[in-house]
Amino acid sequence: MWQSLHDAWWRLATQHRPQSFADALACRALQTGSAAYAAAVTLRNLAYDRGWARQVRLPCRVVSVGNVTIGGTGKTACVELIARKLGRLGRRAAILTRGYGGSRREYWLRASDGRLEVNGQAAAGFDRLADEPQLLARHLPGVPVLVGSRRERTGRLACQAFGADTVILDDGFQHRRVQRDCDIVLVHARTPLGGWEVLPRGPMREPMKALGRAHVVIITKADKALETLGALGERLRAFSPEADLVTAAHAPSELVDGATGERREPSRLDGMRVGLVSSIGDPEGFEATVRRLHATVLWHRAFPDHHPYQAADWAAVCQRASAERPEALITTEKDWVRLAPAAEARGPAPAPVWILGIAMQLLSGEEALDARLAGLYAR
Repeated sequence: MWQSLHDAWWRLATQHRPQSFADALACRALQTGSAAYAAAVTLRNLAYDRGWARQVRLPCRVVSVGNVTIGGTGKTACVELIARKLGRLGRRAAILTRGYGGSRREYWLRASDGRLEVNGQAAAGFDRLADEPQLLARHLPGVPVLVGSRRERTGRLACQAFGADTVILDDGFQHRRVQRDCDIVLVHARTPLGGWEVLPRGPMREPMKALGRAHVVIITKADKALETLGALGERLRAFSPEADLVTAAHAPSELVDGATGERREPSRLDGMRVGLVSSIGDPEGFEATVRRLHATVLWHRAFPDHHPYQAADWAAVCQRASAERPEALITTEKDWVRLAPAAEARGPAPAPVWILGIAMQLLSGEEALDARLAGLYAR
């Protein structure tokens, strides 16, 4: 039920002109909500711009990575890339995130010697941990990932408990309560030049003019829209003329066997017949990546973003795999964090389960980004 509602909303949200009378009625209702939402966003931004709303200054540098749309820009991979760059600069970074999809309590994660810790204890004793924080902690050994809605509080903890001299706000562009030294905003290369509507009529969290606050704008998945990249870059510069413009792609980095942990080259998918399972912001991008590896996609079971997988979900996937007999089931790293418990409880799947790792690769503008980050510590 939830998936069908989500899919119906997304179809309308990314549709400039309704395709039917029923769509037109639904879009009109959504437009009413968008007017109220836009007014609230405008007032909130005005309050911060004029100093009517108080901002909090943390005792460290603050880098925000965010976007102006709902999901699908590859934010997690960008947070990881920025953390690695800060590490190469000799900085002690920590990541602050809300941990969407997990419990509402505050906690921190850190990987050490191949083991994931939660609040200093083995992660095995904890449940309802959000997927993205786990992924970031595992990919960045030693870098603490602090989860909580009050990022001024988790930010102070990062400085006091872990000696962080820089914090990265994951999905922080709209979180204006914490002052930041660098705002990095991601824009999907397939964003239409005319823009979309704001929520709920469209997928925009803020109008495009909000990019005027950005210090760096990264066009993500740029390799998938080369024909419109120049025009999109010009439009983004009109909104944010002072920002550094960077282009990036998300490339497959490895295949991991879900049962054994064995690592393979992504090229292993060449010529294979596969089924896909995902619940991410850009399922079409995931499928396109698998196809570019020359795999034959028999089907793709795409759940809504951050879907809380149940045993019945995995049973349905396995039933389909038994009927259509793919050579492998492919999912994403974020999905496997939530899928693994159901898969382990059921036992062996009808086909090998492989996790496709994705990493961000900068195509242009990397020197400007590096200079911007290094410049944070020059003053």
